[in-house]
Amino acid sequence: MLKPAYLEYRCPRCGFINAIARDTVIDMYKEQLEDCQHCQQKLEIIAANGINDKINLIVFEQDDYAK
Repeated sequence: MLKPAYLEYRCPRCGFINAIARDTVIDMYKEQLEDCQHCQQKLEIIAANGINDKINLIVFEQDDYAK
């Protein structure tokens, strides 16, 4: 069974469902920065190992003063 090429996540600010390419989340447990495709909010995304070889995405709004 092929794994999907994209992983979906919901923007915590506006609720829009975004997608990130699976091959860009190879650095597990390392913060990645993306913009919401709808509201342009800067998001911090952390990929984590899930059950049965799945990937969980933890998504936060990035603070203006952070990094």
